[in-house]
Amino acid sequence: MIASPTITLRQLEIFLAVARREHVTLAAKDVHLSQSAVSTALAELAERLGGPLLERVGRRIVLNDRGRRLADDAAELLQRTTDLVQHYREGTTIKGSLRIGASSTIGTYLLPSLVGTFVGAHPEVDVHLEIGNTEAIEKHLLSQQLDLAFTEGPSHHPLITATPWREDELKIIALPDHPLAKRRNVALRSLIGERWVMREAGSGTRTVFEDAMRAHVEETETTLSVAPLTFGSSEAVKQGVRAGLGIGCLSELAVQREVASGDFVALRVRELDLRRRLWRISRTTSYESALQRACIEHLE
Repeated sequence: MIASPTITLRQLEIFLAVARREHVTLAAKDVHLSQSAVSTALAELAERLGGPLLERVGRRIVLNDRGRRLADDAAELLQRTTDLVQHYREGTTIKGSLRIGASSTIGTYLLPSLVGTFVGAHPEVDVHLEIGNTEAIEKHLLSQQLDLAFTEGPSHHPLITATPWREDELKIIALPDHPLAKRRNVALRSLIGERWVMREAGSGTRTVFEDAMRAHVEETETTLSVAPLTFGSSEAVKQGVRAGLGIGCLSELAVQREVASGDFVALRVRELDLRRRLWRISRTTSYESALQRACIEHLE
């Protein structure tokens, strides 16, 4: 007997839950089903679509190539269905849940107030804000764990589209009693050999700094100390500089209060161009829901 080619929206919802969680038991809790019911739904979906969509890697369940293509199509179909129901039941009311991801500087210093005014205007919207470095945010966007994402550097991934969003500039900061802080203008060569307190690899801030240095020095690492101190957040970098561990480089957004109060001095290095754009990124094939479009319009 030939299996019916019909699939259900519920099967697609279960499939996406497993794709996000990479674990059947955790996904089963998300969709309020038993583990066996989730496994049955996945098996039926794979059969009706003509082949496996997932594979096991250790304790994780990950998408194969067919599964990755289905994830984009399924997410779009489910979102269009949600918009359709809302349109006929609620009219133009903006409501629902939105998962926003942002790299550290944007998520800490820009988005909270912007998201707050958006939710204030649309009280039936629930927003979850995830903060991580650029690399992690891209990964979660591609795995359907985020609806919107903002990063401090453009993406070069073929499945991600980057749209310019804001302008920003990095500042090299030091304590007021640091020898370089007493100079009106700091020569680039004066930075060589200094002890640095840096963001971690994968951070957009770290990438912009290293790219700017490469324009003048062949090997970026030669401009840093032998073992630069690295921290996973802008706040931790500031604490390191404040403790006298070295000089740092962070977004102007992150240090403007400390510079204004005199806690830090922003060094003037004319040779170094530390301007950058902040970006809104999305999956190339992603469908934007009415809620997403409203939020994008507000944030822009």
